[in-house]
Amino acid sequence: MKELYKKQISFLLDILPEVAKEDVFALHGGTAINLFYLNMPRLSVDIDLTYVPVSENRDLDLQNIRSALERIKERLRRQIPAIRFSDPIRAEEELKLICTIPDAIVKIEVNQINRGIIAATETVVLCDKAQETFDKFCEVRTVSPKQLWGGKINAALDRQHPRDLFDVKNLMDEIGFTTDIKEGFLFFLLCGKRPIHELLRPHLVDQSAVFKSQFEGMTDYTFGYEEYANTREILIKTINDSLTKEDKEFLLAFSKGEPDWTTVDYGKFPAIRWKLLNIRKLKEANPQKYEAQVNALKQTVSF
Repeated sequence: MKELYKKQISFLLDILPEVAKEDVFALHGGTAINLFYLNMPRLSVDIDLTYVPVSENRDLDLQNIRSALERIKERLRRQIPAIRFSDPIRAEEELKLICTIPDAIVKIEVNQINRGIIAATETVVLCDKAQETFDKFCEVRTVSPKQLWGGKINAALDRQHPRDLFDVKNLMDEIGFTTDIKEGFLFFLLCGKRPIHELLRPHLVDQSAVFKSQFEGMTDYTFGYEEYANTREILIKTINDSLTKEDKEFLLAFSKGEPDWTTVDYGKFPAIRWKLLNIRKLKEANPQKYEAQVNALKQTVSF
């Protein structure tokens, strides 16, 4: 593992206890997975947060997020005198804190769109390997495993980043694609930026350059580009094979802007409301494109 990444992790672990004091946030993403749920198979250098107490008032939510980030910033200034916060205007607009010390940088980022939780949060302790490597201890609140892994799978299909596919391989090897995790994935599938069919059958991207520049050095495990590509294929097949007739009907109804919330109701979530609004706008403004997207999903799920 590269020494640069280790310095970032050490800095991140100094920051996390101050973040954890804000109960409006829950950790998600690679740091939650690799430093808390798994025994540090790779390093992770960002703090990704979900805002928990979601409301229907977006402006109020964003103001509460900014206030919480400001409180974190003030505590960090007291705890780490050398800390600096770069690009504050942009960071405030994007709900980020970009934290720096002379030899490390850590980004704290709150997801503006995917606010709210689909299941209860959990309090998790820093994994043994991280405690031993960095001689530090902390515990944090994370989103539920279904939301954590569902979001990770969605990211893996969307970005196809080597870090995400590495995490997915560990999921498949250690946990498996469970019913709960599938439920979490379907939630993120609904509120993703892309049309549903583009995530279920994504265009495969050559990530060999990204693999070298943004992944190598983050793990001591053997995970080459061939295994990356194989993991991606397995993930796509696993997801599509798991879809039941009911799942397909649920996805198709949503893709038409006519969701059936009988089994599970995600109607309160901002990302879901935003996606439905855009689908209905598309239907009105461009019926041909709307029909094309619905038909593309029908073909993708063979319905």
